[in-house]
Amino acid sequence: MSALTFTLKQAPAQRVDCSALTPTALADKSVADIAAIELVMGNSTARVDSLFDITGDDVTDININNSTNKLDFIGHSMASGKITVNGDAGAYVGQFLEAGEITVAGNTDVYTACEMKGGQIKVNGNTGDFVGGARPGYKNGMTGGTVIIAGNSGDRTGDHMRRGMILIEGNAGDYCGTRMVSGTIAVLGQVGAHLGYAMKRGTLLLQQAPANGISANFNDCGSHTLAFLPLMLASFKKLDSKFAEIETFSRVQRYAGDLGGIGMGEILVKI
Repeated sequence: MSALTFTLKQAPAQRVDCSALTPTALADKSVADIAAIELVMGNSTARVDSLFDITGDDVTDININNSTNKLDFIGHSMASGKITVNGDAGAYVGQFLEAGEITVAGNTDVYTACEMKGGQIKVNGNTGDFVGGARPGYKNGMTGGTVIIAGNSGDRTGDHMRRGMILIEGNAGDYCGTRMVSGTIAVLGQVGAHLGYAMKRGTLLLQQAPANGISANFNDCGSHTLAFLPLMLASFKKLDSKFAEIETFSRVQRYAGDLGGIGMGEILVKI
């Protein structure tokens, strides 16, 4: 068996809902059945084989080639298997992901890892806003799993995040960790304005001090040696990420907040 590969014939004029093309949704389906699936495209539908050339037959290992940012909901509600996207991806990559692995070679649009529950997503480019966040009108963001961003993330990364880990190798946009309930966000680069706004609990771990400083809504708790940090950093060694190469440290400057709420979140800055 070889990986089931969807090669986009040409860039679609409208957005395509790819939620039906996951190992979970395609289990026990033949290639002929898969080719006949109707995907929502704009205000109409289109057969899979009218949009993609299809090769291979292993539905547990899916490749999407020539991908563009018009392909939305890749990996939606996936519970097993692997999806590799060779190109850019659209909005809601890995929404409701329960298990398995999604790798995107290029960039992703808004709401990557939206309400993700488990598994791993790696984006080798940049991401849009609301990584690991909640859908509009909902209050629970990602509740588990790991997101690795090799480039930069957009604004409001981790909005309403409840559990899990987001690792950003580049820079994070404004409002990183906003309304965060729990979980961990680590950033190797710089962060934008309003870091940890309305944060309730959770950890923001920074390799370097923010250029904009720390909000007055966070108390400076002084420098600390935290025993859990070397253990957490050691867990990164198994990841395909720059975080696997970080020199172990335990000494940080700790800030507690957001004091406009319950004030139990923390910003840790390496010193």
